[in-house]
Amino acid sequence: MYIATLRPKEGELRALHHLSDYSLPVESFLPNFIVKDSFPKTLNSITKKYHGKTLLDVRKLDSCGISELEELINNNNDYSSQFNIVYPIEILLSNSNSIENINYVRISRENMNGFFIQWLTTNLDAIPENVLIDFEFINDDVPDTLISYAIQIINLLHDKQITIMSGAIPQTVPVKSDVNYTLPRYEKTLYQQIQAAVKSKLIYGDYCTVSPLPLAGTVAIPIVQIKYTLDDNYIYVRNGQRVGGYDFVSVCREIINIVPNFDENYCWSNNYIRSVINENRNMGNASTWVSIGVNHHIHLCVDETI
Repeated sequence: MYIATLRPKEGELRALHHLSDYSLPVESFLPNFIVKDSFPKTLNSITKKYHGKTLLDVRKLDSCGISELEELINNNNDYSSQFNIVYPIEILLSNSNSIENINYVRISRENMNGFFIQWLTTNLDAIPENVLIDFEFINDDVPDTLISYAIQIINLLHDKQITIMSGAIPQTVPVKSDVNYTLPRYEKTLYQQIQAAVKSKLIYGDYCTVSPLPLAGTVAIPIVQIKYTLDDNYIYVRNGQRVGGYDFVSVCREIINIVPNFDENYCWSNNYIRSVINENRNMGNASTWVSIGVNHHIHLCVDETI
């Protein structure tokens, strides 16, 4: 099983829409959308593009927004059959005796501490079947104390379905817009490190090729690039800012030259990259290029976890 934390934006939704083009095992993938509101429009935007089981992460909603979302889902049979809410663990911390019908909780980075371990030890019965332990943004220096707390949590919850979630994609990269960049898959390394330290079988999760960090206040000119996932690294193949006579065709050509045994029939993303080369013309926009990275990443992660 692979769980991807996403946002219900056009690029990410398009990536999920095209998963069905290439027979992805739906039972091995679960998207987790961070929602900012409880409007039917948001849920409809998801159902229009993706019909499989879906999680709704309510970390951005207040208690009123969560209640509205619960009511919206409970009063619509289509919604209730597709969506499940991922509640922040704080809800259980304050209402451990009154919360019902919770199937998923998220333990955030800030909750991984001695106080929470102490609370958990005496409240194991309050924890639902599915737990997401979210390290959020990480790099090559995840604190040992944080990992230790996560391992203690896992050992206490050894009979639960536990997901290790993290994201290594930064908002900006430390090179010029026309320079390629390689980033190790720190999320995969962290997962493997924790899995090796516990007896429970863990579920792998990440934020795909999208940064878990909040968006900056200003909107920058998008980069002509693909963030393409390999076994151990992300490769950013870049060709400057999307202005004037930009060249996306050369980005796609370079991807094919870099990626070992590139298979255009592996997923929608690879097929799209090949079609750009065959037609020798720029296609899509920044949102489409996000879709390419996310779609291929999901296929690869599912293959790695089944």
